[in-house]
Amino acid sequence: MSYTIEDLTSINDAIFDALWDASYDRIESGGTMPWTKYEMHYGYTLTKEGKKEILKSIFNEAVKHRDFGTKVYLTRKDGVPVRMMNYQGVEGIVHGYYQLIGPDALGSRAWLFDPVLLRLNRDRFISDFEATAHTGEAITGSSICNYYITKDNYGEYADVTCVDNDGISTITFIYL
Repeated sequence: MSYTIEDLTSINDAIFDALWDASYDRIESGGTMPWTKYEMHYGYTLTKEGKKEILKSIFNEAVKHRDFGTKVYLTRKDGVPVRMMNYQGVEGIVHGYYQLIGPDALGSRAWLFDPVLLRLNRDRFISDFEATAHTGEAITGSSICNYYITKDNYGEYADVTCVDNDGISTITFIYL
């Protein structure tokens, strides 16, 4: 099993669409996206396609504004795209924003728990951003928030803290 992390300079529509389709049900059932924020902004209820277009524009903007320290990484496991996530580095801290997560070639998402990938991500953040830590935000109590704060193998490479601010948790991984 091998992982690669690509720093994207453009968004491949077919890969984005496949990861969106693989992520959508979990996004919706886990309450992980602040869709009401966008619905209030646009003044109407978003459809699945409308939500997809919003997220695709977020990723496209991150690629477009690389000069502001933003990056979009595509993670592949054994050649199969399994995650797309956008990041921004600010003063040695990498801030993770939105991600799409799909299954590997065997239909599994167990790769999320692989310590090899955790260390690979950390090392990539250190080399690309001179990072000493990274953060991510999630809706407090959502499946993705609970996943990040209950993983039991961070002690190998980072100390983890979680701060709730009005329903949004900021999870910080300080590298050891």
